[in-house]
Amino acid sequence: MSAAPADAAREAARRCEGAGLTAEADLLYQHAASLDLADRAEAASSLARVLLASGRSDEARALATESDDSVLLGMLALESHDFKSARRLLDEARRSNPFDPRTASARGRLAFLERRFADAVGDLLEAALLRPDGLPDATDVRFLKAARALAPEEIPGWPESAGEASARLQAAASALSPGLAWPDRTPALVRALIARGVTADGVLDRARRLAEMPALSGLPDRALLAAATGGELRRLAAGSYLYRAGDSSAEISLVVSGHLQLGCETPVGAQPLGQAREGDFVGEEALIGTARSADARAPKAATLLGFTADFLADDSDRAAWLRHLRACLARRLARLNDLFRDFFPGSTPASSLPRPAGGDAAALSAEEKSRSLSTGGLSSSDRFLFAAFAEERRYPAEAVIFREGDAGDALYAVAQGRVRISRQLAGGEEAFAILPPGEIFGEMAILDPEAPGRSADARAHEETVLLTLSRARFEKLERSDPEGCAELSAVLCRLAARRCVETAERLARWRMMAGPG
Repeated sequence: MSAAPADAAREAARRCEGAGLTAEADLLYQHAASLDLADRAEAASSLARVLLASGRSDEARALATESDDSVLLGMLALESHDFKSARRLLDEARRSNPFDPRTASARGRLAFLERRFADAVGDLLEAALLRPDGLPDATDVRFLKAARALAPEEIPGWPESAGEASARLQAAASALSPGLAWPDRTPALVRALIARGVTADGVLDRARRLAEMPALSGLPDRALLAAATGGELRRLAAGSYLYRAGDSSAEISLVVSGHLQLGCETPVGAQPLGQAREGDFVGEEALIGTARSADARAPKAATLLGFTADFLADDSDRAAWLRHLRACLARRLARLNDLFRDFFPGSTPASSLPRPAGGDAAALSAEEKSRSLSTGGLSSSDRFLFAAFAEERRYPAEAVIFREGDAGDALYAVAQGRVRISRQLAGGEEAFAILPPGEIFGEMAILDPEAPGRSADARAHEETVLLTLSRARFEKLERSDPEGCAELSAVLCRLAARRCVETAERLARWRMMAGPG
């Protein structure tokens, strides 16, 4: 067994004495004495913390005077209701070490007693994120719940609050080590807070209510129960907003009753963006981490269940919810496309174009397929999944891939070359976009098999290689292994969410171009 640091310092001092190095020996003896004091202070501090946790504050206080533990001294001052001293000591401790969960927890409890409830929640959530399991202890949970009950108007939902706490810790970590990425532990923390806030009776009542909704009739009971447990109930008064355009997106919500009007304000007037009705999901921006693209307002009282995006990523019954989410996003995107068509009346019949070409078989390696998707906004895991399921087809320049109004049977990703998306208007072809490698298009073919037809033409702008995922292939995979296909389904949901956001933003731009009216 190795010697204690203080004993090792004394042994080195004795050797220095034997060698005639008197000055060096004196320094080592002083260092050994300092180590002894530090060890005794640490032992006293540890024992004092145990005594304090056991409710033996007086004995803990006697030992604390031998330590230099400002957190412990601050906690003892808090126990004595000396809030001024507690604040000074805990602020000092936080400046010294912003990553000590004891400091954050004590500061949170002090802020609660000072009736600064928003600060209390922030500190207590930081304490949870700093603990090894990333969760609050039972006492902190009681303070958290009480703070939100006492000041609901001051404190946002758990996803937003946890996100803000994590952002503060990220800032502190970056100040200490620039470029350091703080681990995102908020999803598990939010799930724990939501689950602890719902009684068994409350879960069953919610699940029963969900089961009675016609829009959810196809979901299994287990999936409904998971949502009832994992969702945070929100009630909106008539005329209130769930969120505003530009807000950060922390959760996606299921409309349980009532409906929400979606829209955005532009300098030339309001641009309606549709509705979210009972059984619809709203707030799809949370799936891709972008700011809200619209206002969501309840014209009459409404009830919603809010979920963090990871509920749909790791729940055991996610396959059923992902199918439902795909259908909701498909309807949202179809409504947005209908609104967009209002800007382009008078399209010519699709039959005026050549029939689509099927493309020739092509061969790309798995690495080439994944690399080709790297600029399209998909995560690396999403790219690998899509590349594994898709097939390659080569198209010559100006080849028609599909026409407006054609039935959709596949979605595509540009691997090489470029694709032109356009419509045939009275004055000729109107190009909307030139899609570079990495872009995905034609997603409604899989998102909504009952869609009335393609919303625009797609042509190879130059010789192009596409990754093709047919609806028949996707449906076969989903029937044979719904859970195994859930990852790809989640990719499609994120793609649809991105497309909804892009289309809403494009509608706002066209609204401004169209002018007042």
